[in-house]
Amino acid sequence: MPPLNDLQPAQIGLAMAFLQEGVIALAWVITGWLLKDVRRPAWHWASFSLLSGGSFLNYVVSAHAQMETVRLLGNTLFVGALLLQTRGLLLFTGQGADDRRAIGILVLLLGTLWLWPTHADAPRRVASTSAISALCCLWTSWIVWRHMRQEIQRRRWMALFTLPSILGALVLVHRAVMALLSPQQLIQTSIEGTSISLTSAMLWVLLSLSLQLTLFGLVIFKLGSQLRKAARHDRLTGLLNRHAMEDALTQERHRARRVGTPFSALMIDIDHFKQINDRLGHAAGDHTLRAVAQHLRKQLRTTDVVARWGGEEFLILLPGTSRAEAGHLADKLCDSLRLLPIPWGGQHLACTVSIGIAQWRPTGDTVDALLARADQALYRAKHDGRNQVCVEPTMVQTGHLAA
Repeated sequence: MPPLNDLQPAQIGLAMAFLQEGVIALAWVITGWLLKDVRRPAWHWASFSLLSGGSFLNYVVSAHAQMETVRLLGNTLFVGALLLQTRGLLLFTGQGADDRRAIGILVLLLGTLWLWPTHADAPRRVASTSAISALCCLWTSWIVWRHMRQEIQRRRWMALFTLPSILGALVLVHRAVMALLSPQQLIQTSIEGTSISLTSAMLWVLLSLSLQLTLFGLVIFKLGSQLRKAARHDRLTGLLNRHAMEDALTQERHRARRVGTPFSALMIDIDHFKQINDRLGHAAGDHTLRAVAQHLRKQLRTTDVVARWGGEEFLILLPGTSRAEAGHLADKLCDSLRLLPIPWGGQHLACTVSIGIAQWRPTGDTVDALLARADQALYRAKHDGRNQVCVEPTMVQTGHLAA
């Protein structure tokens, strides 16, 4: 490392960027240590920071020593950093690491550096390495865009998260074009070790920082999504919790009043659930709850909403469904759950349910009143011997349905 007094402003800026990247790398290491879900991506991004900082420091050393071979190493570090960032993004978004493409890009880079290693080759080398780096940035943009499109489907957020890498690609393409348009000037500045200005150095630092902020933003967004999901879902079964179902019922009530279509609710209770806990333990009870929840999800339509209402009770909201249609579905659920194999400890647990049905009434009905009627029908089903379906008192007995 040359003495500080011998450094040009651009080199001082890049030296400070090296320190900045070191601090960010430490932040990624701590993030990976604290958050198990993002540990592998965080380690990739820590390596991305270290290699980016190494490429900045490499330029300072190579410019002072005027060693072209050292500068070639800086190009390799920079592209390697971008590839590590991309691989971390693929792991973070669950898209699967594309190592063959990354290896192909790295081989292309090494071939470029081998073909054009000297000062006289600087224009073609800079143009090629800049184009390769721009390709890496565009790859990053595509990964982020695809992930955000699946997660939130809001174009302004998608544009915000992809903007830094797109700007990076544009800067690199501009650098490639200028290298081809002014080859003699680039050769001379390469020999003198002044091929980057203070403005360019600051631009590289800002681009690197914006890419890091994008990565941190993605992690924060994921944590926020997990917290929102945890606030609305039951941890054991993965179904909606009581609070989220109350919101869904209120929204469906407003929709039904607006368009005039009916909807129904099924209150479901697992029969003799306490005996499972007492005889086989709470682990077997939890396993039964998860199995029933999974079965209910598979049997319902995509428009239906199912929640764990509390304990061994489940609540199903059936939009656009009359009481009679809800009765047919409840019969199907009652029969299929009775035959559902629930393996546990080398045996199959028996599981039956009781179901109460109520339909929303368009004249003066409330969500609380609807649920009260479904709960009363459920109580009658359990009182009359369990393993059956009962509806609110206005219905006539049909099959499993009891008045």
